[in-house]
Amino acid sequence: MTASPAPPDPAESADPTGPASPASPAAIDAAVDALYTQPLDGFVAARDAAARKVADGGDRLGAERLKRLPKPSVAAWVINHVVRERPDDVAALTTVGDELRAATQDRDRARIKALDHLRRERTEALVGAVRDAGEVDGRPVSAAVLDRLTETLTAAVMDADAGAAVRAGRLSRGLQHAGFGIVDELGEEADLVALRPEAAEPDATEAEPETAETEPDKVAAEPDSGRDTAEAAERAVEETSAQVDRLEARRDDASDRLRAADAAVEHAEGETARLDEELARLTAERDAARRVLDEARAAADEARTGLTAVEEELDDAEARAAQARRRRRAARGR
Repeated sequence: MTASPAPPDPAESADPTGPASPASPAAIDAAVDALYTQPLDGFVAARDAAARKVADGGDRLGAERLKRLPKPSVAAWVINHVVRERPDDVAALTTVGDELRAATQDRDRARIKALDHLRRERTEALVGAVRDAGEVDGRPVSAAVLDRLTETLTAAVMDADAGAAVRAGRLSRGLQHAGFGIVDELGEEADLVALRPEAAEPDATEAEPETAETEPDKVAAEPDSGRDTAEAAERAVEETSAQVDRLEARRDDASDRLRAADAAVEHAEGETARLDEELARLTAERDAARRVLDEARAAADEARTGLTAVEEELDDAEARAAQARRRRRAARGR
């Protein structure tokens, strides 16, 4: 799949010689979108740099919003890229969910069956494209990540909020439809509303205009302890996210090894079955040969017995012939 072009940095449009001013909500939203197009390994550095630029522009709340953005899991990063590269296909898939809900409300079983078949076709088309490519933006895609992609696309069809969150391309974790609702790939409840662009936190210029203009010293006078606590919490998030990434990689590796082992077991079982059939055939041939051998031995024993009897008769006949010849000589000599 093709790599996404590098997005513009919304903070670069600010005039460095002019007075610092908070970034607009649209600029913060664009910065968030830009972060989720970054290479996965560079996400944290890009996020921190964007937060610093926004903070330098005087928008503390916008900077905090950016700083709190979690690093996506491998699966979520792949899903976000698929959504951005094939938005029309993803939108067509989530539209099936709207139709499914309408058909379910109407209890139209035939329509539900047809739409579910269409859902499977469109999901497999998206997943199959990634599977055939074998990578996303140069990053190999494992079988486990393909499973997460399938689960997330299914959740996007089954739940309207999940569909909107997936189309936004800002997932930090894959999604699953658990029957009772939508959870992320770790089994935790997913905050779908917070993932949507329209749910962005209010900008400092809109949420606190009076405070920003009339009480500038109040913001500057906040205790460092709160910042330290936030930084410690952020470090904890980064550390745990890194641990999750490592565990995901181990899980993907274990999943790949399991698939390879299952394939080896299946091959060995097939070979064993083939040899069992061959053994059964050879055993039957051996048993038949043994029966022929037994019959041949019996015939040989019978022939041997007959030969012995004939030889005995022959010896007796030869003895009588010799005796007859002696009597004949004796009679001639008289």
